Amino acid sequence: MPLYYLSLGSNVGDRLAHLQSAAKALVPSCTGMRAAPIYETAPVDCPPGSASFYNTVLEIQTPLPPAELHALLLSLEKAAGRPSERSRNAPRPLDIDILATSAPHESHPALVLPHPRMTQRRFVLKPLSLLNADWQVDGLSVATHLAALTDDPAEVSQALADWLPVAEYPLTSLDGLAQRKKLGPPVTVLTAYDYPTARLMDEAGIDLILVGDSLGMVVLGLPDTTHVTMAHMLHHTEAVARGAKRARIIADLPYHSYLTPAQAVENAQRLIQAGAHAVKLEGGVSQLLQVQAILAAGIPLVGHIGMLPQSILEEGGRYKKKGKTTLGATALMRDAQALADSGVQAMVLESVVPEVATQITQTIPAITIGIGSGNATDGQVLVVSDLVGGFPWFRPPFATVHADTAGQTRQAIEAFIRQTLSAQ
Repeated sequence: MPLYYLSLGSNVGDRLAHLQSAAKALVPSCTGMRAAPIYETAPVDCPPGSASFYNTVLEIQTPLPPAELHALLLSLEKAAGRPSERSRNAPRPLDIDILATSAPHESHPALVLPHPRMTQRRFVLKPLSLLNADWQVDGLSVATHLAALTDDPAEVSQALADWLPVAEYPLTSLDGLAQRKKLGPPVTVLTAYDYPTARLMDEAGIDLILVGDSLGMVVLGLPDTTHVTMAHMLHHTEAVARGAKRARIIADLPYHSYLTPAQAVENAQRLIQAGAHAVKLEGGVSQLLQVQAILAAGIPLVGHIGMLPQSILEEGGRYKKKGKTTLGATALMRDAQALADSGVQAMVLESVVPEVATQITQTIPAITIGIGSGNATDGQVLVVSDLVGGFPWFRPPFATVHADTAGQTRQAIEAFIRQTLSAQ
């Protein structure tokens, strides 16, 4: 995915609001975004009485080619109130420039890349250096250009660090989870198994969508997850991928699909090809070779410890709370730490005693996503049927139901039957 660096500036009106609005407006077109701090810059060569600027740099990933992104940025400037006819140093509510990109591009007068004046501006180089000091411009790194800059008269000072709320960042890779663990807000995760549900979740702003092997029970009517196959998971992952364009998709590796490291990698690759952005497997220490193999193949992975639905047969057919004993809690901590040490950036804690889930969350750098494990984890996941009341025959005790889709569906069916009968 092409990488772009954008310079944003404003010195008219609510400067912060202009920058925030522009960044948020870019989110639907991005598959990744990072923001440098905002710097306040004294005006140079501007009309007398001009206010100081707020300047920052965004790093974004987007499939848009440079010309299309440039047109989008011009439209954002216009929407913010910047006149089409203006002098170069005139005050402006919003100014956005493409500084550089990894995308193929042939420069022309309307868009020269890299930006011809970027190495002459401290308000560009300083925030850019915090995002990527090693980025090469004219054969030298950004850090080198910044160190050599001595003739820029503009005074630059950091004004705002966390200026764009983390909730507004598109959580488009697991790399963004580390920031969410540190700064919040909690990560939101729901399961989805079909196109319309995934699309609704995507439009509503869910962070992560899990194509869970829970589809075995709530979609296919199977007794447990051990009957779910790779064919099932691929089919439903493809459907969800058609509906989710912003949210990231995690797909479960089903029962017996990762018995060896080689098998784990092969099936993880198949799920990624079907549209998932990451895969999830159950187990900690016992699955380290598989975990390490998947990560070594460059595939993002989410761990899953605590109660393991795929182990229901080994558990004697009963789902049990985990971490009740000192031995059990120690084993969970060992699993969590082993996964984190392997490079897993997120893990599901299912049916873990809340005190143990809290301890794990506070100890490991990976983000924790709880289900039936209390409210102290870094995020929560829920089966969508439990959320909307779509599976009335079973409801877990920890789930808060926010709708009654089963009841309304039944009523609609009964109404259709009555209407059909009365029409004859």
